[in-house]
Amino acid sequence: MVVGFHGLDTDLGSLRRRFPPSPRGATLRHLMDIADRLNLVTRPVKLPLEQLANLTVPAILHWDLNHFVVLERVAKNRAMIHDPAGRTRWMPLAEVSDHFTGVALELTPGEGFVPARERVKVRLSTLWGRLRGLGGALGQILVLSLVMQAFVLVLPYYTQLAIDSVLPTGDRDLLLVLALGFGMFLLINVGAAFMRSFVLLAAGSRLGFGISTNVARRLFRLPVTWFERRETGDILSRFQSVGPIQQALVEGAVGATLDGLLAVTTLVLLFFYSPMLALLAVGALLLYAIVRYITFAAERAAQEALIVTAGKEQTTLIESLQGIVALRLTGREMARHALWQTRLADRTNASLRIGRIGVWQSTANTLIFGVENILAIYIAISSVLSGGFSVGMVFAYMAYKTQFLERSGTLVEQLIAFAMLRLHLERLSDITDEEEDRSFRLGAEAKTDLNGAIELREISYRYAPTEPFVLKGVSLRIEAGEHVAITGPSGTGKTTILKLMTGLVEPESGQIMVDGIPIEKFGLKSFHEQISVILQDDVLFTGSIAANIALFDEAPDMQQILWAAQMAAIHDEIMAMPMKYETLVSDLGSTLSGGQKQRVLLARALYRRPKILLMDEGTSHLDSENEALVNAAIADLGITRIIVAHRLETIAAANRVLRLTGGGVEGE
Repeated sequence: MVVGFHGLDTDLGSLRRRFPPSPRGATLRHLMDIADRLNLVTRPVKLPLEQLANLTVPAILHWDLNHFVVLERVAKNRAMIHDPAGRTRWMPLAEVSDHFTGVALELTPGEGFVPARERVKVRLSTLWGRLRGLGGALGQILVLSLVMQAFVLVLPYYTQLAIDSVLPTGDRDLLLVLALGFGMFLLINVGAAFMRSFVLLAAGSRLGFGISTNVARRLFRLPVTWFERRETGDILSRFQSVGPIQQALVEGAVGATLDGLLAVTTLVLLFFYSPMLALLAVGALLLYAIVRYITFAAERAAQEALIVTAGKEQTTLIESLQGIVALRLTGREMARHALWQTRLADRTNASLRIGRIGVWQSTANTLIFGVENILAIYIAISSVLSGGFSVGMVFAYMAYKTQFLERSGTLVEQLIAFAMLRLHLERLSDITDEEEDRSFRLGAEAKTDLNGAIELREISYRYAPTEPFVLKGVSLRIEAGEHVAITGPSGTGKTTILKLMTGLVEPESGQIMVDGIPIEKFGLKSFHEQISVILQDDVLFTGSIAANIALFDEAPDMQQILWAAQMAAIHDEIMAMPMKYETLVSDLGSTLSGGQKQRVLLARALYRRPKILLMDEGTSHLDSENEALVNAAIADLGITRIIVAHRLETIAAANRVLRLTGGGVEGE
């Protein structure tokens, strides 16, 4: 927002890609580093609340000791605050005092700062991809809708003829002919409406399915680090932006086209009846359009706040369900419920703000078009009295005017909805514009057979450019078939080095070699197909034990499942269960103990018959007897084993021990 104020039109996604954020959050020093790279001059200050008005705005304020907000301006006893986690609003200085920590950051353009446009626009075509038949379906909808609109246009003229031609003469035959003729129009209209509804339903379903599939495919191919920096509810709320886009593209696009055509047609007819009355209707419409334009910014901000708060509420609920056992054992259910209730209140308040804006818009609508209707009736009846209008013409005019105002009003609403689409597109762009994981971008086309040797050459890694190095200049080699244990104090990078070996994260510098070949040239997809990894936060999915071991393979090999379970020393315990391998487990818990769950995860890893097995505390919940059985069984496979461990028994079973300390590695 600050750089946008100074002329650099960009978006949050572009800045994130340019300056990857730390998963641990940002400090004032990090913000100053980023500002410096954007050629902004920074001045950190500590000041009392009374001096906020003296800051060069927009400025950044430290807020609630845990994040930052933007101060847009100060006026009298209020401050306009933009909270990235919420919305932009005026706050009384007394309320600001409850959040402001006294630390602020002024930013002004430096010598090298160049205003530019860097905002990435999401193209709608990238969302629906190659959907065949969609254009034809939309064409059918348009034609059928035009047939329906023809009836709408003809009906007022039927009323005029019936009143002006039938009533004065009492011609019942003419009335019957008119009724039969317009009855045929009605049947055609009903048939067209029936067919249009089915075509619209089919096209909407096809487009919605296509967009959802394309976005989900992109989502599943994003780097793991992308997910580590976002909340579950936020990701889900971004994905749910597909719904409004689908509705706008199918119903909105066709509706806007038809409403535009019908509005123009009825406006021409209105001018044919009375230019004065037509101008009155146009004036009322323009007034309403101005009201919608004035309230658009507030409505958009409220919609964004609703989406963000809904994501936070959803995240809190999901996390609470996942941690229900811990909450029960610590007696913190009510505290967690209170937190969720606070999130729900934020969501409800955001929804109320949208409702209030809607009330003002509805009131303006009623007032503007109510006054217009009174004036139109007055002028029209005056024309009848002066001989300029017939009674039938008044009825026809009022019907056409109603159609014009309804269609043009709907067109205004559709245009507002299209403008609001930018909000949903910006949220989806966080998914669609992110680069795919390098395993999808790099690698050999053909599968390369893996022997099992891994080498790290001068590897350095940190979570973000502003963070200290976790690993610095690490070099090591693990031979094929070797059993290596990696140990060291917590926080020294043991899990990180395991992720680097798998290619899950990319080092800042250095080279990872697989069988003497750079991992990129070996082919990450090929490499991943021949290794298995068990990480600390691995989970079982909802389904049977057999399906989990086969990781929901489309064509599971039952003999392979049994073999993997036997190797993991879990087969006998599964067979003792009433449902055996069809026993159900879920992500929220199961009857499996911690040790049993670890052995099912190990069986899942062995099902693939990997050449390299990497485990992060993969046997920490096993008793000594089961761990010995598992180690003996895996040793007979002759595969490379790399294990992060703290337990002495696990470390002692290894052929070699690597100890991480101070960003480096020591061998034993």
